[in-house]
Amino acid sequence: MRREAPQGISARELLSPFGRVRLWPAVGAVALAVFAWAFAYVGGVDFALWQLVLLAVAALLAYSVVSGMRADTEPAPELRVHTVNEPSWRPFADVNRWEDRFIFAEAKPGRFATTNAKQQLTELAAERLRLRRGLSLDGQPEECRAVLGERTYLFLTGPAPDCPSPQQLGVHLKAIEEI
Repeated sequence: MRREAPQGISARELLSPFGRVRLWPAVGAVALAVFAWAFAYVGGVDFALWQLVLLAVAALLAYSVVSGMRADTEPAPELRVHTVNEPSWRPFADVNRWEDRFIFAEAKPGRFATTNAKQQLTELAAERLRLRRGLSLDGQPEECRAVLGERTYLFLTGPAPDCPSPQQLGVHLKAIEEI
């Protein structure tokens, strides 16, 4: 009668913690145990043969487990490391951060004014006004209102508790881009 491994588990998977035990090392371990028993018997020491065979098989299994945990001898593939300074590494990382900020602001109703998204949009508009038109968002509000438009200027400078809809945000972004 042949015993099989439990259903779904192969015999190889069942014995996998013992590594790869081959036939000839097992035969050699048993032969070495028999030789040690014979040598001890001639010397006047009486051991039970089955104990020595069991000890040799246990040593062989321990060796196979330890050798199975050894590091691979094959060289690893060469690592390809990207640095942040490479322009092709993540060319749109800033866009992803902005998108994440807007998603966060949209998910938290009533907290848009306190998120980084509103603050950074205001800083971006102020910087573009300063560089392209020589205007200060705080110091020259009327000129900035004329350049940005009434709705975008109020959006940037006034309280905006909720994130604008994608269409409204598109109008504001277009006004900032056209500065």
